[in-house]
Amino acid sequence: MPFVESEVARLRKVVVQRPGPAHAAMRPAHLDEGTEDYLLFDDLVHVPDAQVEHDQLVRVLQTAAEVRYVDDLLLEALGEESARAWVIEQVGRIEGLAPSTRASLLSMEPPELVLALTTGRVVGREVMNPLPNLLFARDLAAVVGSLVVVGNASKRARRRESILTWAVVQNHAWFEGARISHQSTQLRDSGGSFPLTLEGGDVLVVSGSLAVIGASERTTWSMVATLGHELIREGFTRILVAEMPKQRSSMHLDTVFTLVDWDTVVVYGPILEPGGPEECTVVRLRKSGDELVVDPLRGNLLDALALEGYPMHAVRCGDGDPLFERREQWTDGANFVALAPGVVVGYARNVHTGRALAEVGFRVVDSETYLRELAEDFGGDFDALCKSGRRYAVGITGSELVRGRGGPRCLTFPVERG
Repeated sequence: MPFVESEVARLRKVVVQRPGPAHAAMRPAHLDEGTEDYLLFDDLVHVPDAQVEHDQLVRVLQTAAEVRYVDDLLLEALGEESARAWVIEQVGRIEGLAPSTRASLLSMEPPELVLALTTGRVVGREVMNPLPNLLFARDLAAVVGSLVVVGNASKRARRRESILTWAVVQNHAWFEGARISHQSTQLRDSGGSFPLTLEGGDVLVVSGSLAVIGASERTTWSMVATLGHELIREGFTRILVAEMPKQRSSMHLDTVFTLVDWDTVVVYGPILEPGGPEECTVVRLRKSGDELVVDPLRGNLLDALALEGYPMHAVRCGDGDPLFERREQWTDGANFVALAPGVVVGYARNVHTGRALAEVGFRVVDSETYLRELAEDFGGDFDALCKSGRRYAVGITGSELVRGRGGPRCLTFPVERG
């Protein structure tokens, strides 16, 4: 069953998506921000190199967790005829597909259908844009406690992804019996609703009683309040909301702030600076009787966490140097995914952030060194590594993956931790 009550509890099940045909189908026109064809990437990806980089991530994840790919889950979910019909109806509606195209999709077997839905090509013709952003599986959905929250994508380029995510959550065995967020179900039944948008990169789970949600470029305040109210009904006692600058460089909360241990975070320093242009102000949502109360809080996000009983040691992205902090945040230097407390994965290219992690006791290594030491020092037993107290910051190559503006946390959708 899906269950996540911490960003750093031991990873058990996780969903990713390998770069592939959708990226190979991208054209230069998809890089033009001024058009409806813009796909949110900064450049075209060299697919073979991107696959090598992503495979590094998967090999590291597999030392702790069962790893599945989005397209494989979708293939299995679309084994049901009713699921295929629902997806084609929904995709046809939002993409304005001609009846003949819908008929072609309906005639396909699941493998061919999955390829068509993700590349946008039907019978050799491009009828929709491809979906390269499926790579960033974190934004498709979030598990908060035992609740599955299906995202409602902000950007046009990603709205078809929400339909495919629904197909998986409703029909795949990994989510059988899952409790699905009421607000997610309402949006599904209404066919999605812009600007009521929410993406998983803005949802961080600190504990079974506290979550942090970013009110960012991609997640609207209306959805923050709705989800916050629902989480409080589910047993969370309070929600911290970080009001973020609406900019591409910090499109989600996890681009500026992630947990790497129970009491340690990597943070992009300017979000903490009072009165600064990138400051994140913080409010608290809590229940009072039947009402949802909003408490403005003094101080920054670290102050707010300490006030709630979760003091954190802050490791600065770029080691706090004003130049390197901005350079490395742009290449996701504050974006880490945890396999367990103190065992995390980031991009090796962010060397100054790595230096800062080394200063607080992390062993900063590449993926091959981590895999070798796990085998030689712990007999391949990940739980033995965790018990040893050794901390690892594993760096994977990210030269191609980063072109879509996302780091290892963005690339992973944890379904079960603990």
